Amino acid sequence: MDRKIVLPGEKIADGRINAPNTFSDGTATYAAVIGMMDEENRYVPLENRYKPVVGDVVVGMVTDVRHAGYEVDLNLPEGGFIPTRDIRLTLQLGDFVICKIKSVNEVGDVDLGEVRRLPKGKIIEFPSAKVPRLIGRKSSMLNLLKDYSGGEIMVGNNGYVWMSERCDMPLLLKTIKVIERKAHKSGLTDEIANMLKQEKGERPQTVQGEEYV
Repeated sequence: MDRKIVLPGEKIADGRINAPNTFSDGTATYAAVIGMMDEENRYVPLENRYKPVVGDVVVGMVTDVRHAGYEVDLNLPEGGFIPTRDIRLTLQLGDFVICKIKSVNEVGDVDLGEVRRLPKGKIIEFPSAKVPRLIGRKSSMLNLLKDYSGGEIMVGNNGYVWMSERCDMPLLLKTIKVIERKAHKSGLTDEIANMLKQEKGERPQTVQGEEYV
C-alpha cells in the first residue's frame, strides 16, 4: 500500500511545528510542497531544493584550487569552500570529496570541514528530498545497493551520490532511477531487493503475496 501523499496546503499537524517546507497559521501546520507521511506519521517533502545545514554530510567535486583553499561544487547556487588551514591533505582539480558543513552565512556561502578525499568514481545527482529513501532505515537500502553493485557508495544530503569504479554502474543507475520514481511507496526496500535478485538471476522472495515484476 502506498504511503499517504500530501498536497501543498494540506494540514500535516495540529499546532505549530518547525519543519522545512511547511507553514503555519498558528493553529495548525501545512505542507508547502508535495510530500508524504512516513511510517511514523512525519511529513517528508518530495520536491524541494537542498538548503545547506550545519552538520550535514555532503558530497562534492573540487572545481578551483587557490592558496587559501578549495572551491567545491555542492549542487548549490554557490559552491562550498575548504580552507587550506583546516585540512592536512592536498586536493587537486576534479577530486571528489565527502565533507561536513561547518558554517553557512547569511548569503548562503558554505564552509566545509572533516574532509575526506574519495577515490576515482562517478557522481550523479539525486533529488535531495528523496535522499532518506535512497539510504533507507538504518542504511538498509544503501547497504543493499552496495552488496549488489559490488562497490562503495556515498550519499550526500545535498543530493550528490558518489559511486566507486568497482560498482556495476548499469545495474546501480537503473536501480537508483527506480528508487527515485517510487520513493513514495511502502515496502520499497523489499521491492528493490527482489528486483536486484532477479537482475542477478536469483530467485525473488514474495512481497505481499506476489513476486516483484
